[in-house]
Amino acid sequence: MREQEQGQEHEQGLFRQLLGEPIEDVLVLDPGYSGHASDVWLVKTPSREVVVRSSRMSGEPEGEFWLGCKLLFGIDPRRMEFMESSAKLLNGIATIPAPKTLAKRTIGDKQYLVVEKMEGVPLRRFADLPDEALYTFGCWLAEVHSHSFEVFGNLADAPNEPKARFHERMLATMEHLVQSEHGDSPEMNETLAAVKAEMAHLREPETCAPVLVDMDPSQFLALGGRITSIVDTEAYVLAPPELDFIGLEYVLDARSARPVLAGYASVRNVPDLSVVRRPYRFLYRLLGVQGSVPLADWFAHPEWLEGAQNDG
Repeated sequence: MREQEQGQEHEQGLFRQLLGEPIEDVLVLDPGYSGHASDVWLVKTPSREVVVRSSRMSGEPEGEFWLGCKLLFGIDPRRMEFMESSAKLLNGIATIPAPKTLAKRTIGDKQYLVVEKMEGVPLRRFADLPDEALYTFGCWLAEVHSHSFEVFGNLADAPNEPKARFHERMLATMEHLVQSEHGDSPEMNETLAAVKAEMAHLREPETCAPVLVDMDPSQFLALGGRITSIVDTEAYVLAPPELDFIGLEYVLDARSARPVLAGYASVRNVPDLSVVRRPYRFLYRLLGVQGSVPLADWFAHPEWLEGAQNDG
């Protein structure tokens, strides 16, 4: 009990130092899934309620997701500027705002980001939203992708690399992840060899755009049947926009895919996934964006967006 009280006192002192005000209440915000990279608190002072974020990592990024993101895109979740830069770009799109940064400080050896509290609760499934909200989400996604770049990497660090080298770096990242995470798996090694052969014929990406590698409904807040904000932006990168569609196919269903795609198509052309789907899906499986799904099941997942596009 004494250790718990000491921990709470340390936490209160930390937030007082960070916010410059007495602390009335602190609530830990749990995203509801394991392996998340950030500690997130809702902190109440006499004058306001804010959200405070800090990385849980103390050493170099490790594990399949963050190691892969560091190798391919150069992002490090210990550094709050990646989330800050992503949110700044996204806030230029009014449809689904991101929290504005109120303060950023380093205390001890950790960075802390203070952002505004957004309304809504974490979205559980895109399929829970009505068609109108899904159409709006598709429009928003297209507006995000309308920010075009000739480089891949991230929004905080420069220089990034020319988009012509994306597939080369992607393959090197997949080879590293297979060796480090699945070196004793014949299935993974055989799939890597097959994907490598396919990638020899891929064209360079037409463009790169802001892409949320861990695209999932839990990154958004919703209220009253609409998405009110996007709150987890630490894994935003510069990459081919097709990657967002690859991630979305795993979190949409046949019904929800149609209005998303219709909304997107009202703003910009829908990318063709047919050529890149298998190698990009393999990258996402190695990153573990939806956990350790058996490889056969992962590749057999329905091609919701392709089907919706053809139906439209």
